Amino acid sequence: METQLQSCYFTKKGPSLITLFGYSSKSIPGLEINGLGKFGKSIKEKIVFVTRTRGLQVPIKRFVLNAEITDDLGDLETSSVKWLEYPLLLHYWFLAGLLPISKLDNCFALGSLSPSGLVEEPLSHQVVELCEKNQLHLISSSVGIDSQMGIIDCKDLFGQVTHLDFKCHGKVG
Repeated sequence: METQLQSCYFTKKGPSLITLFGYSSKSIPGLEINGLGKFGKSIKEKIVFVTRTRGLQVPIKRFVLNAEITDDLGDLETSSVKWLEYPLLLHYWFLAGLLPISKLDNCFALGSLSPSGLVEEPLSHQVVELCEKNQLHLISSSVGIDSQMGIIDCKDLFGQVTHLDFKCHGKVG
């Protein structure tokens, strides 16, 4: 199985769309995160920890997640990479068959993830505009967001699988 999911990387000019893509295969089991340099390993371990502490049964497969970070975005910074943690978790759980959604190819997610399962979303008017411009469905917990493409409520998406807490940063509008 393979899929992709859109997210963004924050630059001095504002949010810049990036593609997260990945696949699962019947190769050597495990989770691999590429494209994030030194940050990939700690994000991987956090995702594995959050998955295990919730007792989720992940198929014995190889999962490879990739972030397409282009050179024009500059050097990777912790302050921007952390907002890719939640989309990578979402991507991993989708590939593992844990989420009740048929595809992620036209979706957008953004947020950091704590080991306790708190997802913080840095939503702003610019992020919503980025989704609308690229015709992406925003996966978010925030109420009161209006988007032409519609919002997928992540509380409903994860509610059948496990409990995660959500906190929105910034104002939308």
